Amino acid sequence: MVKASKALILIISFGLASCLIEIPYDTTLKSQALVISGGVNDLKEDQTIYLSKTIAYGVPPDPQVGAKVKVLENNTKEYIFDEAQPGVYILNKNNYEPKTGATYFVRIEFNGTTYQSDPETLMPRVVPDSLSWKVGQKTVISDIGIPRAVDVLRVQVHTPLNNSEKKLFLKWDVLSSFQFTTMFECNPFHTVFTCYYSKSLNPDELKIFSNQESTISYLRNQEVAIEDMEPNYQFGEIHYYSIFQHRISEQAYEYYRRLRLVSEQNGTIFDPIPASVHSNVYNTKDKNESVLGYFQVSSVSVIREKIVFSDFQGVYPLLSKDYNYCGWLRGLGPYYSPCCNCFELPEPVVSKPNWWP
Repeated sequence: MVKASKALILIISFGLASCLIEIPYDTTLKSQALVISGGVNDLKEDQTIYLSKTIAYGVPPDPQVGAKVKVLENNTKEYIFDEAQPGVYILNKNNYEPKTGATYFVRIEFNGTTYQSDPETLMPRVVPDSLSWKVGQKTVISDIGIPRAVDVLRVQVHTPLNNSEKKLFLKWDVLSSFQFTTMFECNPFHTVFTCYYSKSLNPDELKIFSNQESTISYLRNQEVAIEDMEPNYQFGEIHYYSIFQHRISEQAYEYYRRLRLVSEQNGTIFDPIPASVHSNVYNTKDKNESVLGYFQVSSVSVIREKIVFSDFQGVYPLLSKDYNYCGWLRGLGPYYSPCCNCFELPEPVVSKPNWWP
């Protein structure tokens, strides 16, 4: 069982996806520790950095306001971030011109202290050929230790690799998005509304790859996410998977690898973080001060796949929308109760994505 009280919940914005990731909390910390997440990438979009401080074990970190946050390019050009809301610092995409091959690091000043990250180079993108999906099963363990099989959809990516590059490091984030239309029976004018929902998949699992000990030239069937088939209304109309393939630094890979090692040893990345998992951000006057999180510099390739209801014919027995999802969700039984507004589904409602056709 995952125990959320052991973790710091961080929002990491990479590409078009905002990914929730939980970083293990070090219970040995004697004082408040800076928590940083986010970073910069080569997508022409708003860049986001999140700042907070730990308070106590089991207590959510406190957003830090009034900080001066900037990212330096090649140690010369400065990008100034504005505080959009407490603890959230944003660089407007119109003021940002990322350059492949340039180095970037963050500098944070507040309460008389300066924090800085190690410079990292924005490497050329590694572009995937395609993504695919298949329906399968996974085993889950109940609270009382009983295993059972559940139906899932597995998302895979296929990427050619350059064998001449012996230090190639990748990380994946996956966004699941779908459309749902309200039913015309809801009003006498038969007006319908199209709703959009989106969420990051498997934020508690770190999907990373290194070719340091590999000679393969093509990364095939690399599983990057799993999504439960239930509730299956998410596949009733139009569904998209968006894969964000990050090319990250060796230092970032090592940081995520160590976090993943925690999960392999203890069963979850939510267990207390070991002292060997170091942030790349430090107090410029006291490098012994504990800092949590990571400032990531990455190039990003985005690939999407559209799935429609008919794609599941002969693959998986999806329920038709006519079978009254909202009646079941409300616990009203099998009789008719139409979905009449976007908030009746227990999913995060979003604005229509700008990439949606």
